[in-house]
Amino acid sequence: MGEVNNIVCDYLGLPGYYADFWNGTVFRGKRKIKIWQLQRHDREYYKNKNRNGKTGNVRRDVQMRCKGKRDVLLGVELLDTLDYTIPVRVMDYNAQELQRQIRDIGQKNRMEKKIPAGTFLYGLKKTDKLLPVHTIGLYCGEEIYDGPQGIMDMLDVEGLGNDYRKLLKDYRVKIYNLRELEEENYETSLREIIAIFKRSKDREAMKQYYLEHKERFRQLDEISIDTMGVLIGKRSLKLFPQKEGGLDMCKAFEDERAEGKAEGKAEGERIGREKGAFAMLCSLVKDGILKLEDAAKRMDMSEEMFRSRMQELQ
Repeated sequence: MGEVNNIVCDYLGLPGYYADFWNGTVFRGKRKIKIWQLQRHDREYYKNKNRNGKTGNVRRDVQMRCKGKRDVLLGVELLDTLDYTIPVRVMDYNAQELQRQIRDIGQKNRMEKKIPAGTFLYGLKKTDKLLPVHTIGLYCGEEIYDGPQGIMDMLDVEGLGNDYRKLLKDYRVKIYNLRELEEENYETSLREIIAIFKRSKDREAMKQYYLEHKERFRQLDEISIDTMGVLIGKRSLKLFPQKEGGLDMCKAFEDERAEGKAEGKAEGERIGREKGAFAMLCSLVKDGILKLEDAAKRMDMSEEMFRSRMQELQ
């Protein structure tokens, strides 16, 4: 996983932010999920051998058990680059989770000797039920995700007769674009993270949003600031706290401008030094003290380029 994937996983792995994410994203701002209902459900699933003969496990990005009258497993798979395999990946993860539940129930039934005669070898009774699992995708990249959102979108069915098409069943996976989410639907720091990410290509728009919501930025915790910084490519945001706490983005912008001026000044000085060295070498060549070939080598130029530049100075 990349840096964006890791930091967003850590952020959403906190129940308060996970509940707000689902409420704001899937339920459009309705408070359907409470923090106390969520419990981490981290799981690794067996992965077949790869080309090198090695085996390993795969881990869900974020998955939690939501408790209620009927519990349900809610998962999020993160994409920081365009991945057009995501429907198959999600379907596989969900199937792996159900297979794990079957193994756990079967083992429990065997230990309690509750398997009726003739039951299939997995040990599942007719009355046993599995926890439902639902997974969505969150794309955090610069572009807008335009890939498949279901298995049928990936299948080559052009020219396939209707009789065969009817046999095929789709498996839909909703992929949300972070840049398209509506920040007003969120109550936690997700509101500020989404708002700034959406405006990250417009520095003045970011600054204006910050000034209009300065009090909320004062409440941001460290992981929220880190997440925002990584998403917009400014990892030093946490170095600019307000006096009362939280984040002072104005200072971050001022520091950014100062760094740009310093870099520009350093670049200008470097160019000046190079021009001075070139002029001195040209004088030595004209006076016959230094061969043009040696002067060109010192400037890491071809003789033809050095001669051309020298003529431009005359």
